Amino acid sequence: MQVVDLKQSHLEEACELFVAGYRRQRETAPGLDERSGDAGNVLPMLRWCLDRHPGVAMFENRRMIAYMTGLYIDELLGVHRGAYCPEWANASIEEGSFALYRLMYQALGQKWVEDRCLTHAVNLLSCAREALDAFVWNGFGFTCIDAVRAVEPITGATPKGLRISEIRQQDVPAWFRLVDGHNRHLARSPAFRPYLQPQSTTDLSDMLESPGNVAWMAWHDTQAVGYMKVTPVEEGAAWIVNGDAKFAVNGAYVLPEYRGTGIARALLGAVMEWAAMEGFVRCSVDFEATNLEACQFWLKHFTPVCRSMVRRLDERVLKSI
Repeated sequence: MQVVDLKQSHLEEACELFVAGYRRQRETAPGLDERSGDAGNVLPMLRWCLDRHPGVAMFENRRMIAYMTGLYIDELLGVHRGAYCPEWANASIEEGSFALYRLMYQALGQKWVEDRCLTHAVNLLSCAREALDAFVWNGFGFTCIDAVRAVEPITGATPKGLRISEIRQQDVPAWFRLVDGHNRHLARSPAFRPYLQPQSTTDLSDMLESPGNVAWMAWHDTQAVGYMKVTPVEEGAAWIVNGDAKFAVNGAYVLPEYRGTGIARALLGAVMEWAAMEGFVRCSVDFEATNLEACQFWLKHFTPVCRSMVRRLDERVLKSI
């Protein structure tokens, strides 16, 4: 058993490995679209990726047991060139996958650095526990979680004195203050997400006019205390969370002094009511693993299906290759 270069002739076997893993993931998250596990949808992406970037594979008795590839991005999660391995660009058999992923990254990581990629990112199915552990041991940390749920009612009483309404153009100034608060929250410990280019009220107004974008505000008396926003497809989210009759939550925030009172739950309840009337059947959300409040809320209502991990290398390593 050894690591070899992944070739175009290997990709049909690679698809079979991904499809098997995706089926295991759907056992705990049936809200995932079954068609995302169709080899016919995965194969073209793998062919395109491998045609432009390196990949590795492992075989045992002439049977593929693991593969991994990725694509290069000039500024990946920062200022450095990086290599990104989506969830469809890696898979392995269940047994012994910890060792398989350790070996594959050892080989592919070297190729990535030789191509001057200093940020390494990988998406892994949540069910692939050994693979997740392998990347932790390879110096990676969690950065983002993708999760799904069926469009179903959210139970629980609406907090007293709270009013939920769809955001209109006249509400944009109040909404802007909440969005700004959200971004400032993420810029602080422990998330430390850079807040470099604040959205303007014009940006938010234009967003409301874009098809499929809808937002709700929570009001306590006359004060805007929280919001939640949805979009047809969230840019940057895992590929597997998309599908038919689906939308994504791509923004939510509650003022610190109002957290723990049921406001976020009430907002999500309003979203679910709207989604049911619109004919949606599934919903996704992605959130930072380092956002403590987000993790606490979203994991109550959504099932994780994909975990993103990242490793940032010391740029001085380029001098030694």
